[in-house]
Amino acid sequence: MNDISNNYIYIGNIPMWQGLDEFLHVVEYGSFTQAAKKMDVSTSHISRQVQQLEARLGSILFQRTTRKINLTDTGREYAVKLKAIKQELIDANNQLQGEQRKPKGLIRISGAGEFMAAQVAPKIAEFVTDYPEVEIEIDFNNRNVDLVEEGFDLAIRFGRMQDSNLIARPLCPRFMTLVASPTYLKHNSTPTQPIQLQQHNCLIAMGNRWRFNVNNEVQEVKVTGNWRSSHPRSLLGATLAGLGIAHLAADIVDEYVATGQLLTILEEFQVTDNASWLVYPRKDLMPYRVRLLIEYLLKSFSSEM
Repeated sequence: MNDISNNYIYIGNIPMWQGLDEFLHVVEYGSFTQAAKKMDVSTSHISRQVQQLEARLGSILFQRTTRKINLTDTGREYAVKLKAIKQELIDANNQLQGEQRKPKGLIRISGAGEFMAAQVAPKIAEFVTDYPEVEIEIDFNNRNVDLVEEGFDLAIRFGRMQDSNLIARPLCPRFMTLVASPTYLKHNSTPTQPIQLQQHNCLIAMGNRWRFNVNNEVQEVKVTGNWRSSHPRSLLGATLAGLGIAHLAADIVDEYVATGQLLTILEEFQVTDNASWLVYPRKDLMPYRVRLLIEYLLKSFSSEM
């Protein structure tokens, strides 16, 4: 017989939701250890709660080995139903407590580069101005972080998105351009074909394979050089100093091209499929504040295109 007491629904003497959050955390993060970290409890607590839940249900939810755990068919079906129920509860609570009008809580964001600092961060600041109870933490580390493992809600990334377990939504197209200083080109021949870049000092960001459209086909040219940096402003400074040729986003170099401090090269060979992306994990349960920020950013950039 179900009984309502102390804000819990009981089955016998057991709160009906007991063990379910622990179970869902293990499903989402793939291990008892990671679930324990996210819930700030011990691994033994997570394991005990899941075992007790399995005992109450009379079903095995996980297949356990020494190296990993996997959901059983029963566990998978149970998780799908629980996630739907939990989202309904979250939505109901949000509506009742007014979070739909006043979202609050922490949003952790990963992103790097000039685009993130100059164009995305100001829009996030506008969002917080509208919703002051939201807290923002931005990590400008240039590495490709594991959003789920490291607890980030979303990231801003540049380039072509590869297949992954992340949802990627385009913010805006970003075109690349090759640039060099007049001084560098005065002392070196100006390349007329992408392959000729192999005879030049190329200033390299993350990758040393640059993509070009040659005879309507995308080709990669492997380049080398004596300057490598993950920060676009560092590459820009080295290019202005006459060290070599850089492959940078056009919006970073446009003002220097306009003043003649930099010259563009091989413009007719540039590919047009690069973009800045907003990416986030495929989560069945997403806090309202995160969903609201995602839609805010997408709307803000679409209105400028």
